[in-house]
Formats: sequence, structure tokens, C-alpha cells
Amino acid sequence: MICKKCGNDLRCKVSLKTEDSGDRPIEISYQWWYCEKCGAKYYGTLEDSSVNMFDDRVLHKGDEADEAKWQETLKLALKCPDEGNSSCTCEAHKNAPPFSVGGAAWYTND
Repeated sequence: MICKKCGNDLRCKVSLKTEDSGDRPIEISYQWWYCEKCGAKYYGTLEDSSVNMFDDRVLHKGDEADEAKWQETLKLALKCPDEGNSSCTCEAHKNAPPFSVGGAAWYTND
């Protein structure tokens, strides 16, 4: 991912994997991205439906984040003992956002 503000590569700090509770199997990861160069913060949402043999798409969306809200939600996410476990019952997984949407930063649909 590329920073919308300065063009530098972004780094992902945390990625909480969850499962959609809807009628189709899908893995959703809520992500906290940041730019080391300019300090910009972003939320990412990665929706992977490849767990369903009839639907193998991956949707990755990124939005600009408010610094204070990003830091607040990151603190909670960092408390997770197993961020890649969608069955984790920690507070971060139970209260995984959908994030409030800022300006769109990236969108891929493979």
C-alpha cells in the first residue's frame, strides 16, 4: 500500500482476522496502517471470500484515519493475544470495528 499523502510505502501495525456472521463464509481482517515518512494513519479492511469455493475474491479497502481515534483503537487491538485467530474471544475481536470512514486511500478488488 502507498501513502496517499506522500507516496511512501505503508506498514501494517496490526491485522485482526474475524469471520463474517452473515450467510456466506468470508474472512475479514481489520487493519491499522501507518506511514513512517509523514506519519499518516489509515484503516484497512481486507475481505477474503476465498474460503468459499464458489467465490474467490479479495477486496482490500483503505481509508484515512483520525490520529487520535487510530491510536485509541490500536491500543485495544494490540492487547489481542492472537490477532490471526478469528475465533479469539478477546475484547479487540469482540469489538472489532467497522471503522469510521475517512477519505478513501486505496481500493483493490481481485
